[in-house]
Amino acid sequence: MDFIRARAIYVLDLDPGAAQSAPFYYLHLRRSAHVLLSVPIERGRLGEPAQADPVFLFSPGRCGSTLLSRILNASGVASASEPDFYTQMSTMFWSSPKNPLQAPFRQAMWNMGADLSAALGSAPVVKLRAECCRAPGLFVRCPEAKTIVMMRSFEDWARSTARVFAPSPGKAVRKYMRALKCRAYLAANSSSHQMTYDELVQDGAATAAALGRFLGRPIPIEAVQQAMAGNAQNDTPLETRRRPGWQAKFDGIMRLWHSPRLVSARARLDAAPLWH
Repeated sequence: MDFIRARAIYVLDLDPGAAQSAPFYYLHLRRSAHVLLSVPIERGRLGEPAQADPVFLFSPGRCGSTLLSRILNASGVASASEPDFYTQMSTMFWSSPKNPLQAPFRQAMWNMGADLSAALGSAPVVKLRAECCRAPGLFVRCPEAKTIVMMRSFEDWARSTARVFAPSPGKAVRKYMRALKCRAYLAANSSSHQMTYDELVQDGAATAAALGRFLGRPIPIEAVQQAMAGNAQNDTPLETRRRPGWQAKFDGIMRLWHSPRLVSARARLDAAPLWH
């Protein structure tokens, strides 16, 4: 999305199958695009109306959502991992309902999503970047909208996050708490399927079967095994990243997580199994 010129930017020369199998859709486009089309946002959709909205997959990152995208792809379920225009709309400025400029760009987001659905298949599962947890209401248009939330037990999530990103303790905890609040919002305002990376690892067959029932598409255990056999973030900047000094960052995150203020704040959220 080009906010300054009020235009939607499309890539025209990509293989939809390759785009779906890429760990990160936006990275694949940046590496592979050659032909672009710039369209005024008031033009609306380029194709026919989508039969259904995408199924949005929310997570705080580092909890297996990229792996889940691989499982969906191996199961023949239309999907896309982190299209950029959704991330752009989730910034604090554009996601604010008080922003008078939001309405036309939000409609442009839905128009681009409809064209994405038409290119990939009806109602694809769209994995969103962690930043989108800031504004879940931006992605839900009716109570019947289907959403997926994938979490991970906090300690394992914090360790993985510290290794790869080494954020400050405050930033890490805010990110996880924001995802928990997003999870609660979606449970109350959409048809939300909630799952965890821990469940997927412990019982892949049952977890895949439950997700398949929610999506109305079978997800065979063979697809889970195939996806788990490789590195979900292969050929991306996150494949082998380890930040120096990550252990100290992790220790700081855990101290903050167990501080009286945070214990009180998270007690108000219905997610106690994730604390361990």
